[in-house]
This record gives sequence, structure tokens and C-alpha cells, in this order.
Amino acid sequence: MSMELKFLGAGSAFNPSMENTNACFTVGKKFFLLDCGETAFGRIWNRRAYLESDEVVALITHLHADHVGSLGSLISYCYFVAGKKVTVAHPLETIVSLLDLLGIDRSYYSFRKLEAGKISEFECGVSVKPLNVEHVPNMTCFGYLFSDRKERIYFSGDARSVPPEVVEGLKDGSLDRVYQDTSNKESDHPTHALLSYLERLIPRELRGRVYCMHLDYDYSDLLRLKGFEVVKGDY
Repeated sequence: MSMELKFLGAGSAFNPSMENTNACFTVGKKFFLLDCGETAFGRIWNRRAYLESDEVVALITHLHADHVGSLGSLISYCYFVAGKKVTVAHPLETIVSLLDLLGIDRSYYSFRKLEAGKISEFECGVSVKPLNVEHVPNMTCFGYLFSDRKERIYFSGDARSVPPEVVEGLKDGSLDRVYQDTSNKESDHPTHALLSYLERLIPRELRGRVYCMHLDYDYSDLLRLKGFEVVKGDY
């Protein structure tokens, strides 16, 4: 897999034993970080792929603490200690306002504003397309479609449903893998994709390309029994 995600954890916000579900991958000398929650900085600051990179790109799905909680620390460390700059990519400038409140000067990092539903190209050949997803009613959240011209993958962030474009990509074979936050706690008002919902949505023959993450507790055996894969968190 040319764009294999390495997970820094696999847990939900209320499951600290499995740490925050944030991920990373490297293309050339560019280190991509998908979200940067409370535990993420401690997982990457001495990681070989990070140390050998020239640039860090932090793609943020939304502003809950388990997705941005250590972003300020990462930016400061890169600027003052590591001598490299972080590019923060997000469709909304609310991330800049949050960093302002944390006392992170705008000169310490670069902000790249993405456009929801539009493809943005990075110089290393990776493209990213933010998709609006439903998570909580008081925050605009995004999932990301990635491509490196060899593979195409989807990372949900936090989302209670799977976008139609992602489902169609699974069915027509244009999407190689889906990383989807999953919950096994039934609710009339879910904020993450319920396992029962995914079972109805994804035919069994396609579930091997769906990697469940952001788990409320470790029910990996049940997920595999249902035909899904599970991310391997480094915790």
C-alpha cells in the first residue's frame, strides 16, 4: 500500500486507554498528520518518519480536543526546536482563531485553506478533497478523500454517516480503503457511525476495505466477525 496510514491510537474521546484516533503517512520528505489530538504530539515528536521530514502538513477534520488538542504544542516545537514549519490545512479559518486563543503566533505556521468539495494538490503528488460530514450540530466537520495517483482512500474524522461519494467509490472500485469512525453504542442521536448502520450500508463482500477506528472500547473481534477491518493503533 503506497499511502498506508499509521495510526497513533484507535480510541474515541472517552476511551483514553486506546489513545486518540489520529494518523500519519509520509510522501517523500513531507509528513502528513491527520488530526492532532491530545496524545498525538507525544506519539510523533521522536518518530523516525517525522524526524526525517522537511515539512509537516497537519490536516484537521474538526476542532474537538481529541483531534486538535496538541496542535499548538506541535507547531511551537517545530518552530522553536525542530526548525521546520507546520502547514495547517482546513476548510475553515476557525482553526486559526483557535490557535490565536492558544497564543500560537501566526508566523509560527502556514495556514492552507481548503475548499469543501474541491480537490487541492500538494507538490508531492498527493491530492486531498474535503467532504462535509455530519458529526455534531454545533460544529462544521469534514472527512477527507486522498489520492497519490496510485491509491485513493477516505478518512472520516468523526462522522455519523458515510458520504454517498464514498459509498459509490467502494462499490465501483475507485476507492481502495475507507477509514471510518465506528460506535457500538446504539443511540437515537448518534455522533459516530453505528456498527448496525455500517452493516446495513456496506455489503459484506466490501467490508474488508473498511477499517473501523475511534472505538468506544476494544471490540475488534466483533468487527472482524462482521467482516470489517480494524486499524492498528500505536498505543
